[in-house]
Amino acid sequence: MKKAVLSLFLFYAAVGIQAQTDRDACWLNAATGAWEWGFFKDFAVHDARQWQYASVKEGRKKTTVTLRSGKETLQLEIRYRNDSVCTIAVNDGKAQTYRLWDSAKGILSYLPADDTPPQPCSYREDSVTLCGYLPGMEHATFTCSMPQLTEYPKFQTQTDSLGRFRLRFPAFGPAQALCRIAGRTFTLLFSPEQDYYLYMNGRTPILMGEDARTSNELLAIGMNLDVFSPTERDIHSVDNRTCLDEVRHELTRRERQLDSLIGKHPNLSRRYRTLKEEEIRYSALHRLAYQHHNLSDFGEKRLSPEIIQAIDSLCHAIPPVPYTIFPDYHGFLQQSVYYQYQQFLGRFAVMIDLEKLQQVLPWQEDLHLPNTLLQLIDRTVDMGRKFSRDNPSDSTAMQAYDENHFKIAREIHQFPEFRERVPQIIGNAELLRYQELLASSTWTRFQKDLAGTLMAWEALERDHTPFPEPLMRETMAHIQTPVLREAVARRQDFYTRQLQTPFDYQGSLKSNDIVTGLTDGNEILQRILAPYRGKVVYADIWGGWCGPCKGYMRDFVPAIKEAMKGRDVVFLYLANRTPDDAWRQIIKEYGSVGAQTVHYNLPGTQQEAVENILLNGGYPSYAIFDKEGRLVTKNAPRPNEKDKLIRTLEEQLNK
Repeated sequence: MKKAVLSLFLFYAAVGIQAQTDRDACWLNAATGAWEWGFFKDFAVHDARQWQYASVKEGRKKTTVTLRSGKETLQLEIRYRNDSVCTIAVNDGKAQTYRLWDSAKGILSYLPADDTPPQPCSYREDSVTLCGYLPGMEHATFTCSMPQLTEYPKFQTQTDSLGRFRLRFPAFGPAQALCRIAGRTFTLLFSPEQDYYLYMNGRTPILMGEDARTSNELLAIGMNLDVFSPTERDIHSVDNRTCLDEVRHELTRRERQLDSLIGKHPNLSRRYRTLKEEEIRYSALHRLAYQHHNLSDFGEKRLSPEIIQAIDSLCHAIPPVPYTIFPDYHGFLQQSVYYQYQQFLGRFAVMIDLEKLQQVLPWQEDLHLPNTLLQLIDRTVDMGRKFSRDNPSDSTAMQAYDENHFKIAREIHQFPEFRERVPQIIGNAELLRYQELLASSTWTRFQKDLAGTLMAWEALERDHTPFPEPLMRETMAHIQTPVLREAVARRQDFYTRQLQTPFDYQGSLKSNDIVTGLTDGNEILQRILAPYRGKVVYADIWGGWCGPCKGYMRDFVPAIKEAMKGRDVVFLYLANRTPDDAWRQIIKEYGSVGAQTVHYNLPGTQQEAVENILLNGGYPSYAIFDKEGRLVTKNAPRPNEKDKLIRTLEEQLNK
C-alpha cells in the first residue's frame, strides 16, 4: 500500500511523465483533523487552491515535490512513517504530521475535541470563492443557494471535463449554504472573504478552508433540527394553545436528538453544537411569532400571555447576535414586527395607517390627488392624535374618525395612479411605522437595527427601485450598527445604479394600446394572444410585490426558456399592481427578455378582468394556451417543476 501512495508523487507534469496510479490522496492535519493537502493525478490542492506539479524527486527516505500556482512555488519534503502517516515540510519549514484520509471511516473519526467558542455573526458582506473536484460528475451543474438578509439567491456553474468547478458569489456571513449536484444535496458553512475547496470521492465529500471544520461536521451528520419546516409554518393553522403545545413538544424532541448526537460523538466542536442549538431555538421562535397569522381563524385577537412568555424565555436562552445568518432568526424578528404593527392598527376599524400615509404621499411626484382629499387626510390624522392623547375612550370621536377613515380609503382608491402604486405607497408608509415601533421596543440595540435592516431590505426588494430620499434618511436614522447601515446603503446604491443603467429590453415590453377600451377579460386575452397563433403560450400571473413570483422568474424560468429556445413557445407575463418603474427594473434585473418573452403591465381593471379568467387561487398563477389561443389549463406546472413543465409544453407542441 505504501508503494501505491508513494506513486502518487511520480507525476512529472513538466516533462509529460504520467502518474503510475489514479488513486487520489487527501492528507489531514494530525493535530486538528483539517484537510490541508490533496494529491491527485493531474494537480494538487492546498490552501483551497489548485497547484500544478512542476517536479517530483523520489528518494529512499523522502519525496520532494515542487508545486506551482501562478508565480508562487512550494517546495515540499514528504517523509512516510507508515502507509497512512507522513510528515510534510514546506519551503524548509518545520514538518507537520498528517494522516491519510480514509473516506470509509468518515471525517469525525479524525477530529479532536474542540471547545473554541464561535464568534457572533459579523453580518459583513463580501465574496466567497468555492472551487471543487468531483470526479465522476463531469459536465454537471453545481448549485449553491445561500441566504442573504431577506433573500435566498441561487448561484450555479458547470463542472469541466475532469469534474472541477469554480464558483464565486456574494455572501453575508457566516451562513449555511444549500449545495446540490447530481441528485446530491448537502449543507456547507461559508464565511465572507474566504476560499474553500470541495472534494467528493463517490458520495463522501470533504471541504478544505480556514474554517471548514463545522462544514465537515455538517457533511458527516446531515441532521436538520428545525422545530417546524417552512411548509409546516405556512399551512399549519392552529389556535394559540395548540401552537404552544406543539412547539414545546417539538423543542423537547429536537433537544433530545441533539443530546443523543453529542453523546454518540463527544468530539463534536462547540461551534457545531452552538449552530444546532441555535437552529432549534430560532426555528421555535419563528413558529411562535408566525402564530399571529392564525389568530383570526380562531377568533383570537392577540398571542396568548403563555406564548409571549415562551418567546421571552427562548430569547433569554440565546445570544441576541447569532453564530451564523439564520433565516429563522430573521423570520422571527420580521414576524414580531408584523405582529406589533397588526396590534397597532387593531385600534382602528380600517387597516390603513393614515399618519404615515400622510407622510409618504408628497414623495410621489407623479401622484396628484385633489386638495379636498388631502385636507380630509390632514384633519383625520389630527383628530386621531387628539382623541388618542386627550380621551382615548371617547366613542363619539372614534366613530367620527372611523367614518373619515372609511371615506378616505374609499375615495383614494378611485384614482388609478394611486391604485397602481398601492404596494409601493402603503409599503413605504408601513416601513416608517415599523421603524417607529422598533424604536419603542425593549429589544437590544442590535436586534432593533437588524429588524430595521430586514424591513428596509424587504421594501427595497419589493420595488427594485431606490427609496425616495426622505425615506432613506428616515431609515438610516433608525439604524446605528455600522455594518447594517452599510448593508442598507449598498442596496440603495445598487438600485440607484440599476435605474440609471441602459438596458435592451429586446422588444419584450409590450404597449397596452392594443387593448385600449376593452373591459372583457376574454377579449383582452384574445387581443394579446393574436400575434402568437401557431405557438404555445405559457402565461404567468405575477406581481412585483410577490416574493415567490419573482423567485420563480429569477431562479427557475431561465432553465425552462433554455430548453424551449427556438421552439414555438412564448412566455407571457401579466403583472399585477406593479408600478411601471418597478416592473421595468425587475425585468431588467432578472434579464427576463428575448424573442420568446412578452411582458404586459395592464391597467388595474383590465388586469383584474384577465385574472378573473386565469388566476388559480393566488400568486403566482400559471396557465397554458394551445396553438389556437385556447386555454388548456390555468393550473399549469410551475417553473420549479422543470421536467413536468417541459413535458406539458412538448405535448402541446406535438398536437
